[in-house]
Amino acid sequence: MFLNRSETETGFFIDKSKRVFDIAYLAVTAAALAVAWIGGFNQLPPVIAVLGAVAEILSAIRILLKKGAPLYLLIAALASFAGLYLYFLIWGAEAFGRRVWWNALWAVPAAALFVSILYADRMFGKARAKIAAVIMLFAMLALSVTYIFFMSLRVRPSVRNLSAGHDAYLSSIEKAGASAPNVLIILMDDMAYADISLYSYLGAQNATINTPNIDSIADNGVIMDNFYAASPVCSPSRFSLLTGRYSSRGYLDNVVFPTTVRSDPYSVTHFLNPYQFLYNVDGILGDEITMAEALKAAGYTTGCIGKWNLGDYGEYLPTSQGFDYFYGSYYVNDMTPYDWVRDSLDEDAGYSHETVRTHSENLDQSESTRLFTEELNSFISEAVDTGEKFFAFYATPWPHYPIFSDNSGEGKGNAADDTYIDCIEEFDRYLGTTLSLLKEKGVYDDTLIIFTSDNGPGREGAAGALRGRKNTTFEGGMKVPLIASYPGGGVGEVGEEKTFTYYPEAGQPVTSTTRVLSASSMNFDLFNTVLEFCGINSLPADRIIDGASLKTLWTENADDVPHEMLFYLKRGKAQAIQMRVNGTDYKYFKRVHSENSAFIDQFYNNYLFDLDSDPIEAYDISKRLPEIADKLRAELDAFNESIRSNRRGVV
Repeated sequence: MFLNRSETETGFFIDKSKRVFDIAYLAVTAAALAVAWIGGFNQLPPVIAVLGAVAEILSAIRILLKKGAPLYLLIAALASFAGLYLYFLIWGAEAFGRRVWWNALWAVPAAALFVSILYADRMFGKARAKIAAVIMLFAMLALSVTYIFFMSLRVRPSVRNLSAGHDAYLSSIEKAGASAPNVLIILMDDMAYADISLYSYLGAQNATINTPNIDSIADNGVIMDNFYAASPVCSPSRFSLLTGRYSSRGYLDNVVFPTTVRSDPYSVTHFLNPYQFLYNVDGILGDEITMAEALKAAGYTTGCIGKWNLGDYGEYLPTSQGFDYFYGSYYVNDMTPYDWVRDSLDEDAGYSHETVRTHSENLDQSESTRLFTEELNSFISEAVDTGEKFFAFYATPWPHYPIFSDNSGEGKGNAADDTYIDCIEEFDRYLGTTLSLLKEKGVYDDTLIIFTSDNGPGREGAAGALRGRKNTTFEGGMKVPLIASYPGGGVGEVGEEKTFTYYPEAGQPVTSTTRVLSASSMNFDLFNTVLEFCGINSLPADRIIDGASLKTLWTENADDVPHEMLFYLKRGKAQAIQMRVNGTDYKYFKRVHSENSAFIDQFYNNYLFDLDSDPIEAYDISKRLPEIADKLRAELDAFNESIRSNRRGVV
């Protein structure tokens, strides 16, 4: 047999010796494959591919050193291809046909090269066998390297499935009554607590940024002084807003990155989700119940305009999460690829998808506000004209960096004068067309309008005197504005009355009144609130809903307390707790990373703040009130333990 022949007979030989290293290396590769096959862990395929690449390099070195081609290392190299081929057939989330041919592009040539190495002397002659084997090993290495960068890590999630409860709940929802409102939620991206003139620490008249149209939503409505995003970064915050649940229950502990495989330098972003999310989660899971799904079940036409950032394929898409229509990007405006798409889901026509602006076209994003607003207005007009109740989720990409504005139609192709201030003020001007449209169509009084932001400021923006910024669980990272209006639904009939003035660009200043509410609340409360306003009074019974309805607070009782406790989550763990004790709101950190660049390597431990007298978190009072600190620490520990023991919040 060929494998038993000596080098003098062939000029080339296969080393079958059972070296400890070679056997151990093959065993490690096999073990990694077995764990991947059984558990489906999408962190392992890149590791296994690297193991194969190293085996190929070591084999080439051994041949060049005239030590023969190590059989067991060659088998390990081939096993990495064949094993991953089987892994993606079992666990891959792509269509089965694509999984077959896409992974075969690397596995089949690798198998052919493996066989060719075994029979190199017969194929190339004794004199050329060694060099041919080395060349083929480097060809296998090239396949391994390209496979690492081009393997699709879209893998089926292996979390506890809640589909039965999801389907049962949605099927139980009755059609909305004639008095149910339309719903418009306006979600800013990285806009700070004090970035609109109504919340400005300088006062509306002297505000750095003038936002008269946003301010006008508060006219006879409500503003909340202590409203929080459920996360200091966008994807988890958006998850909570749509589901009424802390983001950890959906395994969304950080920003969702693109999973698409592209041949540009940024394709490495498709490696990020596997190493930050557990159990192959790539976005908002299909068995979560979203606000859009509930309203769709109640007969609403539902549309999402702007930024999604909750997944880019399959069950994670907006049209898989209750939206009939989506126009915008699956990603953040600083990610690659930043394409815009138009997705629609129709009972008769089915699902349609088209790319409307490519990444290269979006290198200049100056027209974004105009285009998104036009799409929003078109969606609203069509719904009203056809007599349908609508839910419009307008998730603008602004003022997330990079900043663009059109400067009244003269900014395309010129970003030199685009500023944070211009960006928000331009957004405000275009939002004015949407508010005017609602009034022209006669549905403004019958529309529940909610304006807020997904988290605190990034590079720019004013959080007032609040401590911290985006990606911190201090107040500046999570406290955001909330303005709500529903003239036909009693919003703004209770609360501390405040007279305010807003300043349109044209015409005289407008003086109006609003109601200011001081109760602490988080954006997951909007799930319960919107559903109750729309006549959906039952909640899912199979899972924990962390939100509480704000309807009573907004319409009947300004002293209502939606929550005794709120938790500030980051990376899947609660870093802080806000708790009401004897009528006072306290906030406690057990351990939190410093937000001060001068002490970036330090952590603060056992920090307690009285948010009523110290809303900017300036003075730790844990030594003055140790019993309060102990009480809050115990509640914080208990919550984190509940997340560990029942991550999905199954009831």
